[in-house]
Amino acid sequence: MVNVNKGVKLFVVLLFSVIYLISFSQIGVKAYDFFANKGSFEPGTQIASVNIENLTSDQAKNELDNQLASWFKGKYLQISINEQNIVIDQDYFNIDSSNTIAAVVNGKTNPIVASINQEVYETNLKSELGDRYATIDHTELQSVFLNALSKLTTEQQFFLIQAFVKADLNTIAAENFVSVPSDNEQVKEILDSIGTITVPAQSQVSFLELTKDTTKPTQQGLSIIASALYQTMLLTNFEIVERHTSLNLPKMIELGFEANIVQKKADLKWFNPNKTDYTIDLQLTTSGLNVTINGAPFLYKYEMKLSEQTSYPPKQIIRYTSLLDENDEKVVEEGKEGLYIIVTRNIFDLDGGLLESEQVSEDFYPPTHKIIETGLVNSLSNENSGETLDSNIENGESSVVDQNEEGSTSDLDSNEEVSEDSMNQENEEVENNDEDKVIWENPSKVVEK
Repeated sequence: MVNVNKGVKLFVVLLFSVIYLISFSQIGVKAYDFFANKGSFEPGTQIASVNIENLTSDQAKNELDNQLASWFKGKYLQISINEQNIVIDQDYFNIDSSNTIAAVVNGKTNPIVASINQEVYETNLKSELGDRYATIDHTELQSVFLNALSKLTTEQQFFLIQAFVKADLNTIAAENFVSVPSDNEQVKEILDSIGTITVPAQSQVSFLELTKDTTKPTQQGLSIIASALYQTMLLTNFEIVERHTSLNLPKMIELGFEANIVQKKADLKWFNPNKTDYTIDLQLTTSGLNVTINGAPFLYKYEMKLSEQTSYPPKQIIRYTSLLDENDEKVVEEGKEGLYIIVTRNIFDLDGGLLESEQVSEDFYPPTHKIIETGLVNSLSNENSGETLDSNIENGESSVVDQNEEGSTSDLDSNEEVSEDSMNQENEEVENNDEDKVIWENPSKVVEK
């Protein structure tokens, strides 16, 4: 019985000794690793997109530094200024890898401890932006940079500097003056109905929608105001979505800047691509209509260029009629010269350098022919004058086109009669021109009486 108790005691002692030795070896290794290498990180532990699970603190720091160097080398963070992509490299940041590792929480995704290097940031951006550095919301821009760094996403991230213009700036971003009679009641009524125009950020505006509550607005008044708006918006980065011209240029609208408005048919629409709102004020003064676009200043300067302006004299059409006496004449249509012009918008950077030149429009107004009626007998007594008689006389009328323009010649002898085929051919041309007064013909074919 005594021997059995001694055997049990010996077994228990040996069991505890084995457990102690095994535990000591395992705990000792972990303890050594903890004190010598400051521990290791559990599965699922990350810093930004860098996986540091099962790494020691020193290994994690080296891995983070290597991944940061590789990320900046890939040029994944850029900002567009003056049509140039500026790479935001590691010099823009103060990165504290040691404090990043010390603040790691096991099993979670942890941020990078970093801040903006203000000296590098200000030096580089002031060099690119010049005086417009003050118009940028730098708190928001720097926050975007730090957020991109905290993710280390291996995708290209491009940002436009225009998106960070301060929203609370209330300056005149663009201004234009248009000559309009101050006593124009049509314009006054429409302006009173419109008031101040709000152009929301990244939104489209319709001129017809703005004037829908105006009481019986005239087409002329609508077109004058829309044209003034259109001309002013060409000095901005607003995008013209819809714009129309008429058949004849109105007297009070400058060539190249017409925006013809027809209720339920022709509208003026524009889009604000900026991330800030703008307002448009229209004020009718004693000298004309002043248009101002208020809001954050634009980062570029926009200028209009008018080129290749050409005029086309109208052709003169003479209609002979038996309803008038021989020496009587009557102007049925005064006629108007045709016009053509190209409008180009030049975009300049802050230093005055030309960044881009884009064609905005190519406007053409066909000539309106001058039509004169004269007595029929007069044509029969002037066979030698070089005029061609229309042989197709209907309702007591006929038409001729004067061919005695400078540079033109007549092959007819004073005693030679005009052939019937020749007269019919001329008659067809005149009838076609008379039906549509807006046909654009080559200037070399234009004739005058």
